[in-house]
Amino acid sequence: MPTRRDMVLGGALALISHGCACAQTRTVDRHGFGCMLDAGEAKPFLARATPLETFDHSREKLFASSGNRNLDYAVAQMLSRISDVFGVLPGFCFYDDHDGANAFATTAVRMGRADGTVLFGKRYLAKCLSEKESPDAAVAAICAHEFGHIVQYKYKLDAELKRGQATVKRAELNADFLAGYFAGVCKLRRPGYPAAVFATNRFSRGDFGIDHAHHGTPQERASAVVRGFETAYRQRRSFADAIQIGMNYAMHT
Repeated sequence: MPTRRDMVLGGALALISHGCACAQTRTVDRHGFGCMLDAGEAKPFLARATPLETFDHSREKLFASSGNRNLDYAVAQMLSRISDVFGVLPGFCFYDDHDGANAFATTAVRMGRADGTVLFGKRYLAKCLSEKESPDAAVAAICAHEFGHIVQYKYKLDAELKRGQATVKRAELNADFLAGYFAGVCKLRRPGYPAAVFATNRFSRGDFGIDHAHHGTPQERASAVVRGFETAYRQRRSFADAIQIGMNYAMHT
């Protein structure tokens, strides 16, 4: 039987789709690309993942189960909304993140029409659901960030963002910008949408590291979200415009 929190989350995420990311934990630095994985790096994560499926809003197809059908449906609706705004359709699955709560985007394709794949850790999901303020927006912030990486893959932006850089900060801030853009779109369609949670989520996951996996300081990450939000909410720019604006922002931060 779904808990009250599941029911609240389900209702809130359904509102996102009808009305309107990644965790940089210091325990998950085994690879060199932050929360971006190439096809080879993704293999061990996919090996312990749920079966991959895509989501289709028009047919209301659910992705592989989190273990709670109501929650699955709500998240599928939210993912469909992000997909519509960003113009990408990756595969999506949960995976066993026993070695550190996290989420990833990868170039690995597991379905013919998929633009790569997004993997969301089950422990990370549980952590998001325990948030006291707007757990639905916390989940959306992470997914939108990872979908931002899928956009980078699709339009070959990741190579430009990482070219000549000692860290992946530019790519991560660009994904934060795109997550903020999604929050702005949701805010336009539903004025009560808790968009500020996106900036708070990214701020809490900033770091001051100097290694390759450095994602940006807390302030840099929150600022990138705010800039993306303003591009959608205040400037009413198209997503095509946002891609270029986000690139310019990341390249000069």
